[in-house]
Parts: sequence; C-alpha cells; structure tokens
Amino acid sequence: MDRPSNLQLFLHLEPPASLDSLTVAQRTNPQLHHSILRLAQLYAQFKIVGSNARCIAMLEAFKEVIRSYVPPPGTSLSRHLLSHLSPQISHLVHARPLSVSMGNAIRHLKGVISRIDVDVPDEKAKSMIYDRIDLFIRDRIIVADKVIQSHAIQKIKDGDVIMTYANSSVIQGVLLEAHRQGISFKVIIVDSRPVYEGKNLLKLLIKSGIDCTYVLINSIGSILRTVNLLLLGTHALLGNGAMYGRAGTAIVAMMCKNSGIPVVCCCETYKFSDRVMLDSIVSNEISTSQTHLPPTSHYSSFDFPSSVPQPKSIDNLAVQDLALLYDVSRPEDVTMVITEAGMIPVQSVPVLLRDYKPLLAE
Repeated sequence: MDRPSNLQLFLHLEPPASLDSLTVAQRTNPQLHHSILRLAQLYAQFKIVGSNARCIAMLEAFKEVIRSYVPPPGTSLSRHLLSHLSPQISHLVHARPLSVSMGNAIRHLKGVISRIDVDVPDEKAKSMIYDRIDLFIRDRIIVADKVIQSHAIQKIKDGDVIMTYANSSVIQGVLLEAHRQGISFKVIIVDSRPVYEGKNLLKLLIKSGIDCTYVLINSIGSILRTVNLLLLGTHALLGNGAMYGRAGTAIVAMMCKNSGIPVVCCCETYKFSDRVMLDSIVSNEISTSQTHLPPTSHYSSFDFPSSVPQPKSIDNLAVQDLALLYDVSRPEDVTMVITEAGMIPVQSVPVLLRDYKPLLAE
C-alpha cells in the first residue's frame, strides 16, 4: 500500500504490509521458517487479532522454529539461537508492528535463552525453552485472565447494564463467567471502524444467551443514562496509567467518566509498559481497511429526488483514506485497573509496573 502523500502528520507511521511484500521477503530470506511465514500472513490479513491471541500464536510459532533449529558446527544453541530468531521476528514486524505484550514476551524469551549454559545439550536446552514458553502462556495469560475474571465479577450485580467497547478477550471471559454464575445483566457493545470487532463479541454473547445491544460509537450519548459499569480491555497499560487501546476507547472512557459511570480497565501485567504517551500520533498503526467511506453502490436502494445531489463514491472525493488502530486514554478517566495482582487505582500502576517488570526477565 502506498504511503499517504498529503497526510504529513502521519508520514512517520509505516504503511500496512501487503501480501506481495511478504512474498518478496520470503523469497529474499531463506532462513524464514514456514510457521513464521504463515503467521505473518495471518497477521497482515487480520485473521489473528487481539494482543493475547497474537502473542500466543507468536510464541507457539517460535516453538516450531526452535524445534527444527540445528546450531551450526562449533556453536552452542544458547549463543546462536538468538541470531536465528532475529529475522523471524523482523518478518513478523514487517507484517504488523509488535504489540507491547509481544515485545515483553520476546524479551522474556531472549532472557531465557541467554541464561542457558553453553554446556547444556541441544535437545535438553530446547526442552527447557519449550517449558518456559508454556509456563509464560499459562501464568501470564491464561491463569492471569482467570484471576482477573474472578476480581471483575465482584463488580457485576444482578440487573446491571454493562457497556464494553470492541472485543477484548479478557472482557469476553468476564461476561461469560458472570453469566455462567447466574448473574442477570445486560450488555451494551459499542463498536466502531476500522475493525468492527464488536460484532464478533456480539455473536458469541448472544449464542451464550446474554441479553445484548449493539451500537456504534456515535450513538453512545443516547444510552449512557442506562449504563451502570464500563468494562474495557486494553492493548497496553502505560507507565502513567493511560490505556493504549483500540481506536475509540478514549472517547468511550471519557464520556462514561463524565457521566459518573465507573470505568474499569482489565489488563494482564505482561501488557504493562513503562512508556508514557501523551497522544496517539507519535506511535500507532495504520489499518489496512479501504472501506471507511461507502461507494456509490451503497446508496443504490435509495431514490434521490433530482434536486438532491447524488452521493459520490470514495474514488471521486478529495479525501485520503486513513484509519489509525489505537488511541490513548487519559489516566483520570480510568476509575480502577484490575490485574492478576488485584484491583488497584490507576495511580498505583507505576508501583505495580516497578514490582512486576523483573518477572518478565526471569
């Protein structure tokens, strides 16, 4: 995809990778493992979305890379494996920028590899790495989500109307577990372009028998009076307590906070970042979607009077298509953060970040 020529403010953001460019990279780098090639295409096509899903898929692909890896003669696995993983990681970055969670997982994996003694046999070293990857997925993602669910359910009461935005796997788990425990509540799913992830959450919750309402983000002002609680997942939790999440999260959190509705962020500690972002322009990701404005055919079912100008297709409009995937919320809009370490005020995020950061290096 060509970089937008007139959007000077966003020229520092890399345009989305095309499948053709991934194919070229595959041909020019024979070191790339087939599992990495397949995963990169799934990332680029948004077949795998969500921080947790992307991170787990990446770690499982790394296990396949390590399983088929043979160190060159005269070298040890712990000294050469990192250089073998480097092009694999670069190819995934080319497909889509790494999430904060993926970056933390990679740093953890590199630490595990670098601490393996050079005298350890290759097969035993591989087994040790597999175990640490599985342990990371279990403790920092799967078990962490279950603990977060148990904390978050305490905030849900019979008769509540819960609002959520887009589709977070941890929020999905909270709502399903609350329903399984017999709590009677309604869910309002707010959604927005460019991904419209909320549709997937809507289908799942309806299938489970949960009473749901689906609205677009421009309609939330008319339904806030019925909402008791806003539950949000996030892509990352920054060092100042701000949420770096799907584009639209910031406005939903701000409107709920201004209406006196508690805003609860559910986030695993492995998504914590010591970065501080004041806006969503310096660092972001551009969507691959090209359907943000409707073509003329979308209006074909309407009979416009001759005096009314006919709508133009996007190709005839003097606009350029740009959709950012993430935004940054204000820390003051977050009432509480729920992690596997417990429920904390947003002001305590730097303390928790300081205490949990060493765990990622273990």
